[in-house]
Amino acid sequence: MKHLRIAASALLASGLVAGSSILPASAGDRGSLDYVALGDSYAAGVGAGSLGVCGQSPLGYPGLLDERKQIELTVNATCGGDTVAAVFGELGALDAGTELVTLTVGGNDVQYLNIISLCVQSPNTCEQTVNGALFLAQRDLAPALAALYRNIATAAPNAEVVVTGYPHLFSPEFGNAITLPIINPATGQPFTLSTAEQQTLNDGTDVLNEIIRTQATLAGFTYVDVVKRFDKHGLGSPQPWIQPFTDPSALHPNAKGYKNGYLHEIRNALN
Repeated sequence: MKHLRIAASALLASGLVAGSSILPASAGDRGSLDYVALGDSYAAGVGAGSLGVCGQSPLGYPGLLDERKQIELTVNATCGGDTVAAVFGELGALDAGTELVTLTVGGNDVQYLNIISLCVQSPNTCEQTVNGALFLAQRDLAPALAALYRNIATAAPNAEVVVTGYPHLFSPEFGNAITLPIINPATGQPFTLSTAEQQTLNDGTDVLNEIIRTQATLAGFTYVDVVKRFDKHGLGSPQPWIQPFTDPSALHPNAKGYKNGYLHEIRNALN
C-alpha cells in the first residue's frame, strides 16, 4: 500500500501545517470590532489560494470578515493542523479588549482526513472506522472543547465568540462515485469513494458538528452551521465548493466555499 500511504500523507499535509501563526494586524479603526481569529486549516483558509504562513489566506473567512468596515482583524492566530491543544497555546492573543472571536477546531482531533484515507483503503470497514473515531470524539473531544471554551470566555470576557462547524465534503445525492488519484496496487486501477462511503463520511461530519455545537451552546457562544449552505456543493456535485483530491489543498473549501458558505453564515449570525 505504498502509493496509498504516500497519497494519504500528502492529503494530511494539506491540513497539517506547522508553525507560529499569531500575526498581528494593523491597529483597528475607531468604532470597528477588535477581532481575533482562532482555529485550524478550515479557519485559516487553506483551499482558498494565496497561502501564507500556516496556510492562512486572505480569501479565508477571517480575511473576508476583515474587509467589513465594522470589523478589524487584529490577530490572525489560525494555523493548518491546529488541534484543541494547539488553540490553547494561542489564547494569549485574547484580552479584555477583544470584541469578536471566531473559531473552527476539532477536525484534526478526530484525524478526519486520515479517516477518509482509511475508508478509501478499506471500504468494507469505513462505517466502523468512522464510528470508532466518533466514539473517541464524544469521550475526549467534547470535554476538551468545553475546557477550551471556558478559557476563551475568561481570556476575552467582552467578546462575542462565534464557533463554526464543518461542511459536508461530499454530495452523494448526485450518484457519482469519486475517483482518487491513488492507484490500488491489487487492481492497477484508481481507488474510488462510493456514494455509500461518501454518505457515511457526511454522517460522521454531522456527529462531529453536533459535539461542537453542544459544547459551544453550553458555553454561551454562537454556533454557526455551514452544512445547509454547502448543500449540493460537495465533491461529486456539478459545482463543488470543496477542493478535489487532485488539489494540494484537497478536502478544504475553495474560495467560493469561504465566500458563499462560511462568510455568508457568519455574517448572518453577526447581524
